[in-house]
Amino acid sequence: MRRVGRLVDNEHGVALVLALMVLLILTGLVLAFLSASAFEPQISRNHSHTVRARYVAEAGIEYAYDMLASNVGAWNDYLAGATCAEGAVLGSPNSSLPGLGSAHGTFTVRIRNDCKPGDDRLTGVGLDTTTGSCDPANHGTATHDGNCRVIVTSTGAIGTTTRTIALVVSKTVALPINGALAFPGLQADVSFSSSSFVVDGRDTRMADGPGSPTGAAPAVYGIVVNGDLPALAARLENALASSGQSEVRGKDETNASATTQGANTIRSDGALASQAVTDFVAAARSTADVTINTSPGSPSSISNVGSTCATNVDSSTCWGTASRPKTVYIRGVLPDPDTRYTSLSLSGNSNGTGMLIIENGAVEISGNFRWNGPIIVTGKNVAIRYRGDGTHIVHGAIIVNELHTGAVPSLEGDVRGKTSILYSREALDLVQSALKRRLVTTQSWTDQ
Repeated sequence: MRRVGRLVDNEHGVALVLALMVLLILTGLVLAFLSASAFEPQISRNHSHTVRARYVAEAGIEYAYDMLASNVGAWNDYLAGATCAEGAVLGSPNSSLPGLGSAHGTFTVRIRNDCKPGDDRLTGVGLDTTTGSCDPANHGTATHDGNCRVIVTSTGAIGTTTRTIALVVSKTVALPINGALAFPGLQADVSFSSSSFVVDGRDTRMADGPGSPTGAAPAVYGIVVNGDLPALAARLENALASSGQSEVRGKDETNASATTQGANTIRSDGALASQAVTDFVAAARSTADVTINTSPGSPSSISNVGSTCATNVDSSTCWGTASRPKTVYIRGVLPDPDTRYTSLSLSGNSNGTGMLIIENGAVEISGNFRWNGPIIVTGKNVAIRYRGDGTHIVHGAIIVNELHTGAVPSLEGDVRGKTSILYSREALDLVQSALKRRLVTTQSWTDQ
């Protein structure tokens, strides 16, 4: 027993065992650290590829947005071959970034209509399987957009790493201009008191003078009214007949391929609906470059609009140039539907290029005035009046959309002086091209 005890108490060699155990543990830790550090470059590379793939996917989204915003009339062409579940490829698959090869990433963009079950949760409206604002005559299908909304997905790829972005793209429908002077609302009256008054629905370029159109676009009617109220057209024809000083020209309602003068170019036509004007203004006013708030107690009176454009194109009194068209929104507030007031008065030498929107109230123009683009006067008790002490020329179109049944008819139009309202496809296209991105918006951005 004493021998066994001595053996048990003998600690010779313990240090070696402990050292070997510690060495084994440290070796394991070192190997673990080395193994972990070997993964860090891979982790970093994976993270880099994921981020880069997302950026490439974003580039695809920008590519799609630019294409859809630049070609708002071609959305149905892009949907060719799509189904409600899987979209058609927009552009080329596996496209490289401009100026870079595929090693820097590729993207594939698909577009489909919002007709798949569950798409209403993305768009916020019902599925596009019924008639919509983009095409009231035809319902939406996989290859036909009826509600001005499509779903775009962009997949960016770096090597074997991919990221996908999906979003809804919506557009505001451009107004179908069917007349040089349009009254799509509930009233249509013009008071002719001028020695030189021209309304011309023939295509007039911006360099053309009144009565000398050289544009190649098809003519529109001289004056159009609400398609559901043909009596308004008869009223305007009577006003024209009693005024020998006025001249109205445009497409002939009895022969669409010809132009004429007088009563046959004044037509009740439903191509431009009152509600379409209201919806368009509701979308366009939020992106206005210049907004002026008015009320019966605080109207707006401005002289020499455009005089500051040469020195400061961003000035609030610069209402657009050919190289920088603007949206100008005059917002009127009516305390009650029967209130009538002049919300905007322009005088001096004024000019601008873009889209001029006056909502509620009348606009009075005196002095010399030149506008390139559409002028939209909409709301209750609205009017546009030329006061006759200068030369007034509009290249584009004028829309007066009265929404109040009790409006005083004579307020609808009071035309004096040397006034010319000339349909101009060139001016309308210039404005639409410059402002189109404002009328195409995105929503419901999701990453996958």
